[in-house]
Amino acid sequence: MKRYIVLLSLLSILCSLCIGLNSGFPVDFIKLEREFAGKGSTQGRFGKDIHLAFDDQNIYVSDAENRLIQKLSATGEFLFQIPEAPESPDNILRKPGHLAVDGFGNIYVADVTVQHIAETGTEAGTPKVYMFAPCVHKFSGTGELLDTYFVDPVEVLPKVVLPANLIIDEQGKTAFAIQPKGYDRALRVALNPENELYVLDAELGRVHKFSTDGEKSLVFGRYGAGAGEFDMDASDIAIDSRGNVLIADTGNHRIVRFDAAGKPLSSFGRKGRGNGEFMKPMALVALPTGEILVKDASRFRRKVGGLPEVIALSPTLTQLTEITPGQAELADAITNATRPRYGPLAQSPATAADTAALNRRVRLLEEAEYSRYYADETDAEDKEELAEELKRKDIRLTLFHNIISRIQKFDLNGRYLGRIVYETDQLSEEKHDQTFLDLDAAGYLYLRDDSDFTIAQYSVSGFSLKPSHMNGFYSVRAANLQNNYLEDYEDIDISTDVQDKLNQLELKNMFGWTYSLSERWHLTFLDELTYGEQDERYITPAKVEDSYDFETQALENAFAANLKFITNPNPYRYKELNLSIGRVDGTSDLTQDALFPDLNKQHRVDTGDANSTVIELNWDIWSRTNLWLRYADLNPAETSRNFIRRFYDVSGDLYEVFGSRNEARQFLGELTIKF
Repeated sequence: MKRYIVLLSLLSILCSLCIGLNSGFPVDFIKLEREFAGKGSTQGRFGKDIHLAFDDQNIYVSDAENRLIQKLSATGEFLFQIPEAPESPDNILRKPGHLAVDGFGNIYVADVTVQHIAETGTEAGTPKVYMFAPCVHKFSGTGELLDTYFVDPVEVLPKVVLPANLIIDEQGKTAFAIQPKGYDRALRVALNPENELYVLDAELGRVHKFSTDGEKSLVFGRYGAGAGEFDMDASDIAIDSRGNVLIADTGNHRIVRFDAAGKPLSSFGRKGRGNGEFMKPMALVALPTGEILVKDASRFRRKVGGLPEVIALSPTLTQLTEITPGQAELADAITNATRPRYGPLAQSPATAADTAALNRRVRLLEEAEYSRYYADETDAEDKEELAEELKRKDIRLTLFHNIISRIQKFDLNGRYLGRIVYETDQLSEEKHDQTFLDLDAAGYLYLRDDSDFTIAQYSVSGFSLKPSHMNGFYSVRAANLQNNYLEDYEDIDISTDVQDKLNQLELKNMFGWTYSLSERWHLTFLDELTYGEQDERYITPAKVEDSYDFETQALENAFAANLKFITNPNPYRYKELNLSIGRVDGTSDLTQDALFPDLNKQHRVDTGDANSTVIELNWDIWSRTNLWLRYADLNPAETSRNFIRRFYDVSGDLYEVFGSRNEARQFLGELTIKF
């Protein structure tokens, strides 16, 4: 009855997990559509600092390093650029940044410019005075400059003393240029369906609204963390389908909403890594369907540095190896159930955890010694080379290292709808430095390779198996040991009394596979298949009829699966739930034959089997409270095998059958509370 109660309890927990997985798992993934662009200065290639904008058919790219704007087709093919000759002195673009495109194809780009203060230089002998200021340029769809919008006053001289630089104006005359504090600060732009321009000036805590004829019609917002306020590092602005203004309030870890008239409406999100929570929201886009996509800076790391760490991913497998022979000693351990062990395999090898700890200490010592040796004679180039050397070591010793990022989906009222997750393989030479670039109104995701500046476009797909979320390994090991023992007992001669020839073979295969269902759900499978055999010739020259040949074959398979759910990824309130199941099955056969059957026909046959199952729950109920439950059906529980032995006498006739079986069912529970 107790057994069924335990099984029902574990089954109910599993059902609860499945329900939670089904109801709380609205996760989408991404699918690569195409790659385009690359490092360069024109014709569809760009510098390092770029921004993207989109209309129904095209992609627009501002390039601060090369001082231009390029228009590409939806597939990334170059169409034209503004200006045609970026190196020309007539190029008004100085540091083009964030940009947007209206319904007529006009392009709005944030930049820095120099504006002549009209009241200066009008009298003979007086120099002109110019003002550096952040601005937004408006270009037509063909590249003609239509207008320039300013968020700072640039038409009158400042009323305070400011430093100025001596310059030569466009007429070749001496002039002065004022560079006020923050003149080159970044602006973000967005357009509503009526083609009215909104400019986010985060550093000053303001949003400026311009009408279609270029007049500033509204200023709203302020610095802070309250209603209608946002931090100085607010990083994006968007207009939803209702015309409301959305601000990615990065420093306050939320999205702030205003209506079209600048009236504060609400905010959603808070600091955290859970659903509907943000770690520094950095980009947002309002889809025509009404959904709002928000990309934050949260990153979920999945790294395993070596084989012992992979084994540790599945607690059940670790528990199973405690009740069954260790793999390195499996062949000899199985024969130990039938006869005493001796020889080189008699000493138990270090456990996986001991070996991992030792390797880790050795590696750290090596790296510390390497750093100490070169510490006083490294320049910048040497330090970079050292970093690359340590990176090579880390990659070689790492089985997998993935970074999972997410984009969350909300409705117009800020209610969480789901999320999109994607992985970056940190061990991939081609993909390890892919970084987020932008989202478009069609829901496409754009990632950029920071090495060659290639841009990858991804569409959003539903839940499916993704090779990029899988990590696996296969390990095979073979060991063959041959030993010869000669014994001379305590007598008066020096002749050999016992000669024992021992040959041992072990073949071990390990296969592991992990899959990230999302940034918080992870599935791990491990399987170890081990074959061992031992052939021994035990010869007594003084009495050859007592010489025997022992042959043993053993096969064992250990399988474990672990489902991990990170219930709270906050490192200060971290919680996870692990559900594990493991199974061990094994067989062994031993035969003992007299070496000289004409003198002795004694014969012995041993057969053994084992099968054990373990189910385990490891649950952080609260951040400082852990519940551990384990049910084990062990067969056998005390030995490596249940076995049957058949003995045959000197005439070869069966005279005795001996069997030994033991089993156990165990339930263990542990509650740990940390103070």
